[in-house]
Amino acid sequence: MKKVLCAIMVFGFICITALASYAADLTCEEAAKHIGEKATVCGKIVDTMPYQGQTLLGMGKAIMEPGAVGIEVDDALKDKLDKDLYVGKEICVTGEIHKNPSDGASITVTDAAQIKVK
Repeated sequence: MKKVLCAIMVFGFICITALASYAADLTCEEAAKHIGEKATVCGKIVDTMPYQGQTLLGMGKAIMEPGAVGIEVDDALKDKLDKDLYVGKEICVTGEIHKNPSDGASITVTDAAQIKVK
């Protein structure tokens, strides 16, 4: 009986842990509330801007607007990405969210697999 109870408890713990690690996609507006977390943020790319060996993609709002989500893409990845860098398209980007200078959130892209077109 103790073994069965122990097995049930272990199974329950595994299920709860799996559910806790699953997170729904975040919107651009929600991203700034999740600084420091690894998550997937989805939204429309509004504009792009070259910056110090990177290309910044403005998600939800233009890059320099307060509250914009900045997607920082290393220029070395540009050959593996959409030639228009997704402007006008809805995409989802997965990575660690950090704060950007425009009081919004940013995600640094180091692998093309982090970006998915909706």
